Amino acid sequence: MSESVDDVVREVSLARPAGVLTANAEARGGLGKKQPHKLGLRSALTALVLATVTLTALLIHLFWSYTARLNVADVVGQLNRQIVSSIQHELHGVLDDASAMQEAVRSIFFQGTIKTADEGKREFVFLALLRSQPSLSWISLGFPDGGFFGSRKASDSEIDMIEVKWDPATHTARQRTDYYTPEVGDIIFNNREFEPSTYDATAQSWYRRAIEEKEPGWTRVSNFPGSNRQAIGTSTPLVVNNQFVAVINVVIDLARLSQFLSSLQVGKSGTVVVLDRDGNIVASPDASAIDQQQDGKIPNLRTLGQNNKLLRVVGDYLGRRNADLTAFSETRQAEFTTAVDGGTYFVTLAPLQFDDWVVATIIPASDFLATIDRNARLLLVALGILTLLIAAVAILFANRLIGGPLLRIAGQLKHIESFELDNIAQLSSPLRELDNLSAALTQMSRGLASFQRYIPTALVRTLVARGVEARPGGHQQVLTVLFTDVVGFTGISERLGDRIVPVLSEYLEIASAAIANHHGTIDKFIGDAVMAFWGAPTPDERHAIDACAAALDCQRQLRRQCAGHQDEALPLRIRVGINTGRMLVGNIGSTERLSYTVIGDAVNVASRLEAVNKRYGTEILIGEDTRRAAGNAILVRRLDTVAVYGRSQGLAVYELLGMGHHVSAESLEWVVSYEAGLDAYARRHWAAAIGFFNAAIAARGSDYPSEIFIERCRKYLESEPPEDWTALSILGEK
Repeated sequence: MSESVDDVVREVSLARPAGVLTANAEARGGLGKKQPHKLGLRSALTALVLATVTLTALLIHLFWSYTARLNVADVVGQLNRQIVSSIQHELHGVLDDASAMQEAVRSIFFQGTIKTADEGKREFVFLALLRSQPSLSWISLGFPDGGFFGSRKASDSEIDMIEVKWDPATHTARQRTDYYTPEVGDIIFNNREFEPSTYDATAQSWYRRAIEEKEPGWTRVSNFPGSNRQAIGTSTPLVVNNQFVAVINVVIDLARLSQFLSSLQVGKSGTVVVLDRDGNIVASPDASAIDQQQDGKIPNLRTLGQNNKLLRVVGDYLGRRNADLTAFSETRQAEFTTAVDGGTYFVTLAPLQFDDWVVATIIPASDFLATIDRNARLLLVALGILTLLIAAVAILFANRLIGGPLLRIAGQLKHIESFELDNIAQLSSPLRELDNLSAALTQMSRGLASFQRYIPTALVRTLVARGVEARPGGHQQVLTVLFTDVVGFTGISERLGDRIVPVLSEYLEIASAAIANHHGTIDKFIGDAVMAFWGAPTPDERHAIDACAAALDCQRQLRRQCAGHQDEALPLRIRVGINTGRMLVGNIGSTERLSYTVIGDAVNVASRLEAVNKRYGTEILIGEDTRRAAGNAILVRRLDTVAVYGRSQGLAVYELLGMGHHVSAESLEWVVSYEAGLDAYARRHWAAAIGFFNAAIAARGSDYPSEIFIERCRKYLESEPPEDWTALSILGEK
């Protein structure tokens, strides 16, 4: 049977080139029919190129604006230099004020004008100094015992005096806060409050820096008694009479720098922002940035950019240009098209020469180019309308002539790839090349439709989807293989004659559906026999269970189908052999002819198990590896230990009775008696074995394997077997 199938496949393969030639002949008008004139692909592409050239020519008009844009860039550069200069002037002025104030405080204590312990004079001096410098936020002292004293400008209408004293006996601290209201020529005391405190001056970054470096220096600070505003401070050790007394710290709120930036005019709608080396916002005119700085938070581009488009533009520029803020040593200016809104902006980054700060200005290009763009629009209105018409016509023709047909042809190619040949239909196109291609695909699908009857289509789809190349090769894998055969098929064929063909087709349809429904791969049909396997090419961890379920399903469907036939040759019965083991799976054959199949000893055993059914009157037998792999998912009885044809070693054989969830345990009590008989038989207890087998027959009604073993036991009761006898049935035929 396999040779005849091979001959058919070979004939189809040999006939295939002729079909292809016929398709080509039809595509070229080889059938003698005059083909209508079609627009050539080259003509269509030429038309599209001409349309593209026309559109490209419009770009020439844009060159007149090049000089204007260069001038705009110069204006933007001058504006940015002015802004950076203003910020540097303001920043260095504030820094100089803080440094001067720090030196003044140090001189007052160093010269002995007042003592650091003189609270009254110290408080008066701090109030006066802070009031005289509007740009400063704090003047404070940190003492070695953790104590703190400072004057804070809470607002333009309030100055606070704060002192934290630590009790060395209890290791606790108390904070005193005095509230003052400054007036012209005077300052009014309002209130005093006391509260516990945990503020330790020696633990602060500004204190530690001054102690470690022993000289003035700047620090980013935020933690102060009663305040957590983001700020910068200059601190220095205070040494009086060669003895360290305290650390002087003069602080500037970053919010004040942000407020200064809000007073700058950056183009018509631009903004300016100061960033540190980590990309955090040091100063920004954005109101939410000022609020966050006053709340002790460090604003960043990501959070502020959610509500501020210009800040999002800065973040987009830094991210896309991979800008390293610490590496900026000179001003950089760029005209940048952002992904935020698709707009174009002038972005300038310039170092401030303080703590690696960088000032960034963002100005929409429309602030400067609006007039240029307006004039350009007036000139381009007429040409723009023509451009749109040309573009519309080009797109329409490109889609109708090329795009649409190619997409449909590509879709049909996918149908051919997945062997969905019923979905192939010839398409009509104004282009003769595409029309010929569609005709060739249609002819190809007809040839494949005939050819697919000789190959397992589902297997080919799976191999294509998994990228398995059609070349000889394979690999070892643990799989489950199944063989089926129709009982008495030769006699049925003789009785039915030609009527056997629909009966056989119906049986093979049932077997194929059962195997496919349980994820199996049909290997081949060998006359009335079916070979299938599980676990390849699609992985299946339940391959043994699925093979057993498919066998039972095929058996059940065949009985149901045959129950409706009145023919004397029916119903059909099948024998099934199933085995699990390591086998070679892959493309087996030559470079000219391949078959995706499995080979190996485990496959041969499955074939032998199918034949063993005939000896015991059973229908489905499985090997011990299948029994072990399927586990409790199936119900079986241990039938015998046999040495199948071609093997000398014994193999435990099991009869598959059903799936675990389909058969009740009560209906299989006879299995217990039968297997007890097997055990007694193996121990040479012949009489006891006969009793167990008779019990199995009585419980089941009839059981041919039990009758076989009863006959063996009676034989051995009459004549004992030799001493080296084992309970192994050796089968001398396939």
